[in-house]
Amino acid sequence: MRVVYVGQNSKARSQFRAAGGTGIALLWDRWDDYSYKTTFPTLCLVDGREVELGPIKIYFQDQQLSHPYLVERLEKGWDGNFPLDDIDYVSMPSSTLFYEQLIGTVGQQAAVDVAVKLRDASHMVRNHNDDAALNLITASAFETSLLRERGGQRAYAENWRILTGVATPLANLSFRYQDVNGELRPIDLAFSAESLLPHDINVVIGPNGVGKSQLLRQIVDAWLKETDEETDVPGFISLPSLSQVVVVSYSPFELFPVDAKDAKKEDLMDFDVYRYFGLRGRGNGVSSRGSIRLSRNIPKVNAAASLIDCLSHDQRFGSIKEWSSKVRTMEDVLRTAIDFQFAALRLKPDYDTTGMISDHTAARSAVFDYDVGKEKHRYIRISSDRTEALVPEAIRKGIIHEDGVSFFRDGAPCGLSSGQRLFSYIVINILGAIRQNSLILVDEPELFLHPTLEIRFVAMLKDILAAYASKALLATHSVVTVRETPAECVHVFSRGKDEIHISNPPFETFAADVQRITSYVFEDKRIEKPHEEWLRRELAEHGSAEALIEALGDSLNEELIVQLSAMEAGKW
Repeated sequence: MRVVYVGQNSKARSQFRAAGGTGIALLWDRWDDYSYKTTFPTLCLVDGREVELGPIKIYFQDQQLSHPYLVERLEKGWDGNFPLDDIDYVSMPSSTLFYEQLIGTVGQQAAVDVAVKLRDASHMVRNHNDDAALNLITASAFETSLLRERGGQRAYAENWRILTGVATPLANLSFRYQDVNGELRPIDLAFSAESLLPHDINVVIGPNGVGKSQLLRQIVDAWLKETDEETDVPGFISLPSLSQVVVVSYSPFELFPVDAKDAKKEDLMDFDVYRYFGLRGRGNGVSSRGSIRLSRNIPKVNAAASLIDCLSHDQRFGSIKEWSSKVRTMEDVLRTAIDFQFAALRLKPDYDTTGMISDHTAARSAVFDYDVGKEKHRYIRISSDRTEALVPEAIRKGIIHEDGVSFFRDGAPCGLSSGQRLFSYIVINILGAIRQNSLILVDEPELFLHPTLEIRFVAMLKDILAAYASKALLATHSVVTVRETPAECVHVFSRGKDEIHISNPPFETFAADVQRITSYVFEDKRIEKPHEEWLRRELAEHGSAEALIEALGDSLNEELIVQLSAMEAGKW
């Protein structure tokens, strides 16, 4: 597979496009990593069809500015083709998707050929023990530029496995957590285990005020740090093999960063290394500019954008065998809670929809009108049977984001409860954001979900996590969620006399009795319930359990009979 540098030469770029075939053109970019300019956007063609790989960084020995160096070589007669045999260099793509995409479209051997021509640092060091590459990875440019961002760090850790066809699941994650008393302590999240029980989800649970949400916030802050060298502050004990962190929190009181800019990371290339979905956002939620505000419209805007992301990802990454069909998954999951035929986005009035549909046979049913009183609302249908016919970026420009996602059945929008709507937000946003080896942090998902939707949420999350080799950490009060989680993955926060205790339940929580979980996690048996207080008064008034049972008549259940007998015997 040909790899050629064309830089800013528009004529050379046009010739590369016109030639069709299969190859990668390296383009020009001004991105500056602390005085190192090593970034190359890419134009990849496979049989004349464009495939998006993302940028790659290349460091040439003793050269801070890669583009001027290559331009000088062109002026001296170089034909622009890689590899270069007379200088040492290494490269690193912005994410593992670079080679995953290549393997999916041109095959394993062709992708390895590209890695050798570009001298991928991970491949040359780990698979070839190459002396020149081993020398260059000690240069300051390698860490300062090629490994500066999380995507490059993960690519360096994983590309050698990807290029040899070895899958790497996300391992256990150890974090140095600062509790509400200011004490630093390790917490080990068990994401891989020899047990057959599912370990994709870990749960932190306990009463209010013990620091569950604080743990999630510290993980976000540590993830967005450029280094993890400090040992006296919260942070990862070892660099996790993650591609991104996604936060879902619909509490009006949380204060997670809404984006990388909010976290003072405006100089990142890969903004998707951190994603947030909640009630806060910038401006009206459509633009990345503006001040941060709290709004009920923000979730609608996010859901509309995420549904388009699902569509775009299905088109861009469908060649990666591990990549799940996101639009179809959205439909399958949401149909467990909402009776609908398809999802749709409302279009701006009189907006030209011509560019939104590439296949005109699909145009007849993709765009449709729905009468709202005397006004016509126009929608575009987003469904799994039309993904190839739709043009995501054209749709993104033409929709009313603030209307969110609508669900239609029998030609009319479905009425949704608040729980169903929040469930749809969570599902669509997670699907739109997730990529391989993501960590999903969810803060109190039960806030607006009734127990049935809680169960469906956990089931949905397990399916999505499995499809993308990803994991999740939930901060919750929900014992229903704990029942779906092995004890090794349940971290109970409780307040002692002078410290916060973090422990795993001493019994297996997976498929356990909910009352038993409640009693252990929330010390339920120590608290006098209102019904127990009432029973004690009535028991004293009637004189015996037998008399009270007779007086209650048909208002009894079996548990109440047992409880009254135990109270009379002093065993309750």
